[in-house]
Amino acid sequence: MEQMTSETIAGLFDGFADSDDPFLVYDDGYRAHAHTYRETADAARVFALRLSAHGIAKGDSVLFYGENRPEWIAAFWGCVLIGAVVVPVDYRASADLLSRVLAIAKGKLLLFGDEVSLPPNMGVPVWPF
Repeated sequence: MEQMTSETIAGLFDGFADSDDPFLVYDDGYRAHAHTYRETADAARVFALRLSAHGIAKGDSVLFYGENRPEWIAAFWGCVLIGAVVVPVDYRASADLLSRVLAIAKGKLLLFGDEVSLPPNMGVPVWPF
């Protein structure tokens, strides 16, 4: 893949979105799953549409509370595409810290992974990655 230059992170997305080169490999402990740039970009576009359909818009904060996985990356790019602010929270952080970050960031949505326990009544919609 050629080296890409861009003025914005969204422009970087446009530079790689049509490539069938390998982008990431995720080992789930049983087998490795390979994803191309195009597959990741397609998943990001679908996620961006889902965010928009649920009222998430430019400038809204979306908290990421989950382990590293391909869905995290697709969700990140989906947020970039609509201009949402990604607020990553370490998945090992306490529920108290998560609640405080959610309040400070004025989060509109909380995405969570398989390896976290969510406290009840987060006050915002919560979606699994």
